Amino acid sequence: MNCSPSGMRLLAIQMWVLVLITLAACRTPTVHLAAPDGPVPTAEQFAQAQAARVAALSTVALRGHAEIRWRDERGGHFDDGDFDLLIRPPSEMSLRVSKLGERILWVGAGDGQWWIVFPRERPSRALLRPWSMQRATVPINVGGDEQGLSALLVPTRLVEVLGLSRVGREEVRSIDWDETRGAWRIKLVDCQIFARGESLLPVGCEWFDADGRVIARCALDGFEWVRGERAVGSAPDSSQPLVATRISFSIWSSGRSAGDGSPDSECAFAAEAPSFGGDRIKPQLFNWTDVQAALRPEVVEDGR
Repeated sequence: MNCSPSGMRLLAIQMWVLVLITLAACRTPTVHLAAPDGPVPTAEQFAQAQAARVAALSTVALRGHAEIRWRDERGGHFDDGDFDLLIRPPSEMSLRVSKLGERILWVGAGDGQWWIVFPRERPSRALLRPWSMQRATVPINVGGDEQGLSALLVPTRLVEVLGLSRVGREEVRSIDWDETRGAWRIKLVDCQIFARGESLLPVGCEWFDADGRVIARCALDGFEWVRGERAVGSAPDSSQPLVATRISFSIWSSGRSAGDGSPDSECAFAAEAPSFGGDRIKPQLFNWTDVQAALRPEVVEDGR
């Protein structure tokens, strides 16, 4: 073997080239999926698909495990627990998260307002805000340590991304094919929804700020048919709907966007099979007065 300095340099170069070739061979290539045959969906078709889903899902319930990460001036935080999500679209929702039988978070909406309650804080605290299905264009600045969570769990986004909000055809700015996602990209004034198949089933969403930067992102997976008897009020001729059982949210706050690195807050829901809810859907869950009486938060920050 040639052990001269020049020989050693040559050997080192050959080894480095071999490493680069190996890494290149192992790198997962970006998959680009061609658009399906046929015409591009129209804004009218997407609006009709959304309306059909709302009609088919007059109630929907998901139950499973939630993981939540957020960052504030004290650093990074993590919490997890069992969640119970109940929705009566388009404007009533209840998301309760518990751990070992202790309620750690309650997000709800109804009667023109939404709330988020932190029962474990000392003193226990609740935020109360106006509620409408008008899309949130920026994270709500509620102040305090839980700003990231409050912006992350805005009910509008939770209802919208599951395809449970009506979209008027006049709200659609454009529709084109996203090759990397393998889905139609339906661009609205302040967000874009990714949808697949002839049913235009939503599989994800991105929300923009006023400058067009992505400030929130959601991905859906694990779609399953809704179980149980159809709820009263559902359209009699509606098809059996699909609902995601894997939901992940990311949000950037304090003027940051997706181009600035890791998100400030994230949550992931892993649910069992979805159902229509049955006896679990109670009017008291969507009424702030009843929720307040049940949890008795010591501080209520009323921003209405």
